[in-house]
Amino acid sequence: MTSTLLIIALVFLYSLQTLFCKFYSDNYTGKTELSSPVLCVCQSIAIALLSFAFAGFEFKISIISFLFGALNAAVLFGYNTSLIKAGERGSYAFMNMMMLFGGIFIPLIYVSISSGELPSFLQCVAIFAMIIACILMNIENIKLGGTTPAYYIFCLLLFVFNGLYGTLLKVQEQYSSDESQEMIIVSYGLMGIIALGQLFAKEKKSFAKAFCFNKKCLLFLVLFLIISGLAVNVLVTLLSYLNTAVLYTVDNGGVMMLSAIYSITLFKEKSTPLKIIGIIIAIISLCVLGYSSI
Repeated sequence: MTSTLLIIALVFLYSLQTLFCKFYSDNYTGKTELSSPVLCVCQSIAIALLSFAFAGFEFKISIISFLFGALNAAVLFGYNTSLIKAGERGSYAFMNMMMLFGGIFIPLIYVSISSGELPSFLQCVAIFAMIIACILMNIENIKLGGTTPAYYIFCLLLFVFNGLYGTLLKVQEQYSSDESQEMIIVSYGLMGIIALGQLFAKEKKSFAKAFCFNKKCLLFLVLFLIISGLAVNVLVTLLSYLNTAVLYTVDNGGVMMLSAIYSITLFKEKSTPLKIIGIIIAIISLCVLGYSSI
């Protein structure tokens, strides 16, 4: 029962994170190219502090957990950079699918090879159904005409980075599950330092102005930071309870399903038969995965 509630919370938290991130970006009044590094800096501070609280205000970390954290910091920075670069160059829907597939397949391959932690037959069917659902939810919005090779390179990097992030969390949890929060602190702390350096290199003279927010932007930023900190700590907690492939399918697929619902209800995007069918299949897949994991 506890794991089921945590799964539901995880999906809603990550979907709200995506939603508040969009609202923050839409209301950011500084230079467009600075919104991401500013967000990364603020996010690193918030998540490090919340994770420190979840760790009981203690910080004891082994060398191997620190190294995993440092590696994941580079992965996070690469993910954020690739997300921006791909978004500037081509289809948002195709980019989303690549992120989803990476988040499912790379952790699945790792756990299958390292520990034989394979999903059951029913779970495999549900995972496949989720992949089909995400294709149906996005296929009508995919427009690849005129895209350059650089776009596909950044989409491939998103596939890799999104998968590596989840995989590294799992690897560290297998080595030392009681240091997961400490790894998160290191990952986001170092990522924030990298983003801060990038920001300073771009805006030496008007560095402080990059952090000037209007009321709406500040509201959505604060909501984003709180949700981000909670989401990543719920994810870390669930790593020791659920099959990794199931967890990341629920996480990535559930977020994409809710994002599709948000796009229809909040942003008045057109609801097509394929998108509705995709949402229905995704809901069924989530129910099967949730039930089979109890």
